[in-house]
Amino acid sequence: MIAIEMRFLTGKYHATPWGRQVNEGAVEWPPSPWRILRALLAVWHYKFPEIPEAQMHDLMHKLSDVPAYKLPPSTSGHTRHYMPTINDAKTKVFDTFIAVSPNDPLVVCWPKLELTEDQRRLLAQLVSAMSYFGRAESWVEASVSLTAPDSFNAKQLDDRGVGSCQELIRLLASDDWAQYGQWRAQIQNQIEKQKLSDKRAKAMEKGKPTDKIKLSANEKAAIQRSLPVSAFDALHVETDQLRKAGWNRPPASRWIDYVRENEKPIQRSESLIPKANGPTIARFAVAGPVRPRLTDALWIGERARSYIMGCSKRQNGDQCSEAFSGKYADGTPRRDGSQTHGHAHYFAESLGPNSRGRITHLTIFIPAGIQPNDEAALSRFTHMHGSDGHDLQVVPLGVGSPCDFGGLDPRRGQTALLASSRVWESRTPFVATDHLRIRNHEKKDPQCYAEAEHRELERLVRKELNRRPWLAEFAEGVTIERTFHTFLGGTKTSWLKFRRTRQRGGGRQASTQGYGFRLIFDVPVEGPISLGYGSHFGLGQFSAVAYA
Repeated sequence: MIAIEMRFLTGKYHATPWGRQVNEGAVEWPPSPWRILRALLAVWHYKFPEIPEAQMHDLMHKLSDVPAYKLPPSTSGHTRHYMPTINDAKTKVFDTFIAVSPNDPLVVCWPKLELTEDQRRLLAQLVSAMSYFGRAESWVEASVSLTAPDSFNAKQLDDRGVGSCQELIRLLASDDWAQYGQWRAQIQNQIEKQKLSDKRAKAMEKGKPTDKIKLSANEKAAIQRSLPVSAFDALHVETDQLRKAGWNRPPASRWIDYVRENEKPIQRSESLIPKANGPTIARFAVAGPVRPRLTDALWIGERARSYIMGCSKRQNGDQCSEAFSGKYADGTPRRDGSQTHGHAHYFAESLGPNSRGRITHLTIFIPAGIQPNDEAALSRFTHMHGSDGHDLQVVPLGVGSPCDFGGLDPRRGQTALLASSRVWESRTPFVATDHLRIRNHEKKDPQCYAEAEHRELERLVRKELNRRPWLAEFAEGVTIERTFHTFLGGTKTSWLKFRRTRQRGGGRQASTQGYGFRLIFDVPVEGPISLGYGSHFGLGQFSAVAYA
């Protein structure tokens, strides 16, 4: 027996069933076995690509068996909003979801399944790294359980039929893997016959003989390529590709009838459960008709803080969490040693080759840990205004630790801000909080001035590292080199292009001049790293780079 427990941290589960349109208002509940397998594969590709394919193949093969479910008490809800599209047009979107208590897990159980010890560890590794399930708004905390639930309220239809307090539902599941080769050969034969029939019909319309018409080798090869080689490969095919190819359901899948017990509506609980290891990162995608450039990172960070503080006040009864404000209830800044820089950092990022230097993501980093009420407040954060007044939508991607999101491959949703590396380079300018101590005689000689400036900047960078408990141990061993620009949308961008003074609030700022550095540590250091004035709002931000 093996089971997966899922708790939906925001109290919502979003997922559109196969073959349905999002505006139909349908939610796949319980999640189909096909969706579960695809989610595990996605975690493998994005977070653990080093795991051998053979291990994943064997695990997926075993999990292709039909599970049973213990569903938590739930109710359904929906919102309606207008989604911006091209040319300033808007389309109305219905967002339907299942509301559940974060305290009550959804249990997916394979009662007769036996996994090896290695497969159990692999499954536990995959589910623990799962940050959302269904759509990206469905933040989840998942774990493996070896204890079967006392009962199931959603299971495969058997000879007893549908009871009076049950309803019949249909879920998409993986077909028998052993029969896939035979099925593939039959489908290939059918497609070839249909294509040959179409060619002959066209020839007859033109009055041409049809006896010698055959499928070419290229046409047969194209048909073979359109069919996944194995059931494991079929799980990898993108939904858009399947729809474009005209599949009414994915290859190697089948519909299975389930019975689900009728549920009583519940009142949604507002309390949330923290991750077992203490999350410190909340990550969002940024969308909007005009996204600001990364040069506005400081102002976007300030606005994100303002909006999230508003969300926190609504969550806590007009009392903002110290984690977001960085201040005590009486308004004084948190400056005690144990909590130095422990409150929220707001990092705007521009990721991917198509970003053109514009902000695509927003990361909230709270070194002291994201508490349940803070997580509930973050779930309310859905929009804000950009630096030029345009609305920006923020879509939650997940909450977790830096290792859940860090990496050097943005195509996999990874960010260098949260990666682990020995070499880090400035992404936004470093603005000093203290004056450079350059003596008068050093100012008279350009060579002496340059050396003194570098000496002082090194001192300030090491001082900033020492002020952060999670970076202090690396302060003395780091090698510091100057850099004078970064690249935005493929264009070399000077530090002068960035905003370097906050719109509101104070902060210790020696001057408005921006500097850039390459930090080379003795050992790999995990991000994020941000130093200097405005470091809680996106200034002084570093990105990990690959090193030999």
